[in-house]
Amino acid sequence: LVALVEAVFTQDQVRVVTGEATVGAAFSALPFDHLFFTGSTRVGRAVMEAAAKNLTPVTLELGGKSPAIVHESFPLAKAAERIAFGKTYNGGQTCIAPDYVLCPRPKVDAFVAAIRAHVAAFYPTIEGNPDYTSVISDAHYARLRRLIDDARARGATIHELKPDGETVSAASRRLPLHVITGVNDDMDLMQEEIFGPVLPIVPYDDIEEAIRFVNDRPRPLALYYFDWNKKRIARMLQDTTSGGACINDTLWHNTQEELPFGGVGPSGTGSYHGLQGFLTFSHAKSVFLQRRFAAAKILNPPYSGLASGLYRLFVGR
Repeated sequence: LVALVEAVFTQDQVRVVTGEATVGAAFSALPFDHLFFTGSTRVGRAVMEAAAKNLTPVTLELGGKSPAIVHESFPLAKAAERIAFGKTYNGGQTCIAPDYVLCPRPKVDAFVAAIRAHVAAFYPTIEGNPDYTSVISDAHYARLRRLIDDARARGATIHELKPDGETVSAASRRLPLHVITGVNDDMDLMQEEIFGPVLPIVPYDDIEEAIRFVNDRPRPLALYYFDWNKKRIARMLQDTTSGGACINDTLWHNTQEELPFGGVGPSGTGSYHGLQGFLTFSHAKSVFLQRRFAAAKILNPPYSGLASGLYRLFVGR
């Protein structure tokens, strides 16, 4: 990115500054006209706090635990295929990746089998497959392993979706998709944004329960709902709050450039993409130009005579 930008722009036009957390902290403390941050909710709070000292406006594109809700009437194989795509794209390392699935309780086993079949078709191998993405860093890989181990220790069932007999080395940081069943809120993976190929399945008994489950938690960046019924779709969109929503698929709402993209509450503030991005990074300056003869001078004090009459006319008294 540094090389591409420097090949086109001078540094007084566009500049890329690289660095870790200390650089980001110093950057967000500077008195810019506007700060845009994408990352975790935890760091977003720190950026907003630093910007507040300079009264710098911010746009925060964060993340959170974006749910995928499958209605009992929706074809399970189709939902599994589209959720598998959204969860394995870039190794699940996108802010809008489906974080967990709300699945009708009687269909959990069938859903796991369906997603296993689709992942096997997408990725016949994991190790050395150029279509499958590694986890970005050793620290993040270790964090994802910790989430899996914590769930296992607390009684969850781990379904590692990789070809039989294939060994995937930790050195490659290629983590196969792990589908987790038997989860509960005490598990770390149900408290933290996962941001990787780990997919908890939460069973529900009726759609009301699914809606309550979403609404009892911080507002997500994205919500995915699988249902052909237009009335139920409208009701889901009305009764839940999320930064954006995608019906009967995952991720694709983010590619629609004419749709504003952004979070709400813990998943972010402000939006961008297309025209909305231009408006976010612009200030509409209001300018009034008075003519040489200013008729408004008749409202100059003292307020008697004509000025008093006009006042009574304006306020209706």
